[in-house]
Amino acid sequence: MRRLRIRVRDEEGGLEPERFVAAETPARDVVAACEALAMAGVRTVVVERPEDWRADDVVPVVDYLSAPNPGTCLVMVGVKAPVKALLQAVTAAGVVLTYGPEVGGRGATARRKRVEWLAAHAQKEAKRHGGELPPAVARHLVALVMEEDSEAGVGALEVGQEAAKLVAYAGGEPVTRQMVDRITPPHPEARTYQLTDAFIEGDATRAFGLLQDMASGSTPQEPIRIVAGLARHFRGLAEAQAMGTEATPEALTERVGIKGYPAVKLVEQARAARPGGGAAAMARAAALELDLRVSAFQELGRSRDDGLRLVLELGARDLLRSFAGG
Repeated sequence: MRRLRIRVRDEEGGLEPERFVAAETPARDVVAACEALAMAGVRTVVVERPEDWRADDVVPVVDYLSAPNPGTCLVMVGVKAPVKALLQAVTAAGVVLTYGPEVGGRGATARRKRVEWLAAHAQKEAKRHGGELPPAVARHLVALVMEEDSEAGVGALEVGQEAAKLVAYAGGEPVTRQMVDRITPPHPEARTYQLTDAFIEGDATRAFGLLQDMASGSTPQEPIRIVAGLARHFRGLAEAQAMGTEATPEALTERVGIKGYPAVKLVEQARAARPGGGAAAMARAAALELDLRVSAFQELGRSRDDGLRLVLELGARDLLRSFAGG
């Protein structure tokens, strides 16, 4: 869009684009703008989110595209494909450009395509800024910052910005996973995934470091909220392990309603954790929630916050033992 504006203005003698939002503008108004005489150079008309038009809405634009005004450049920009009739008309009259993973697939398949595309995009952005982002680190970055319902085009902007920041931070060295964890802000659920990964892997140093950051970092969470998130996650993990070899993201979604990335992550963790680890952790998380409300350990330390952190740390110790088989 930036290159198009520059070309129209500097090479074609046109003005800045006339912009419309599909959900707020009838298609006939867009057609009227396209058919209006341009007083200077090429007229550019931009329609955002044309996928918001329904099949009946697009009839005027489809008719217009059978004989478009040669003095107007009509651009439609969306995050999803528009209705079939409009897509066919645009394909016949002009050019369709796609940015993002291939359309197709559902559930875990669609998400995998999105993650693969975003990881490749992160690597390209790192290279463009003079750095190196290894494939596994790029995938970790995407998993850390990508919201489940984000569109690929939106996620690309966020991932690209983080890649550029990481290259600058690395100072000429290849970006590592530790660098990503150190300076990339995760979406809220990502911290729970990281913490449960540390428990399953038996990485006590990482688990207590994450716990400290969650409880008293730049965006602290109350201990009871941390435990509630862990308890929900461990319930899903216990269900996934109970399914055994039949555990797939789709099957877990059907059984307990957990879908998208959380389902993918739970199935991965169910295979990595020792048998029964999810159920043991779920039981300890339930007891930990009670401890945070009534345990005498709350009275230790110089403040109630000190006591709550102690209860949380004792619970983390026991959760590490749950996955170690102790």
